[in-house]
Amino acid sequence: MLIEKYSKAVLNTAVRIVRDGQIAQDVHQEVFLRILRRWNKFGNDVNWPAYLYRTTIRTALESVRQSKAGQIAEQLHEPLPANPRPDWRLRAAELQQKLVTCLAKLPKRQADVFVLSRIEGLEYDKVAELLGCSKETARVHLHRAIKRLAHEFRDYLRK
Repeated sequence: MLIEKYSKAVLNTAVRIVRDGQIAQDVHQEVFLRILRRWNKFGNDVNWPAYLYRTTIRTALESVRQSKAGQIAEQLHEPLPANPRPDWRLRAAELQQKLVTCLAKLPKRQADVFVLSRIEGLEYDKVAELLGCSKETARVHLHRAIKRLAHEFRDYLRK
């Protein structure tokens, strides 16, 4: 029942993070395998949507961390802008890889909030509910994540 109810959400979240259908399928499988391995440790009071979001985010980031840097660049399927520079796809792939690398370096809570808020597009209320924290705590984590990411991207932002 758990897989039937949340399978699509887990897969969609994984796809948005890794941007590769095959890797997302692997993440999807790994998320539910992790649950199966720990099934006897779960009680009746598990907030499954929150647990699955966190597990999916962490598993996807781990997967990207372990993959080669060029894999994301090859799988980038963004539409071309109106007047693309010749190196547009290469620069977009480089930025995508840099973002994933930087997210993997963030503290888990900051990365979780950033992914849920900025990649998943969830409101602070929903992010806070999924992560089991207050709305203000979610805002603080997001602010810190953005500040650290801005520092990491300082050379890109000047160009």
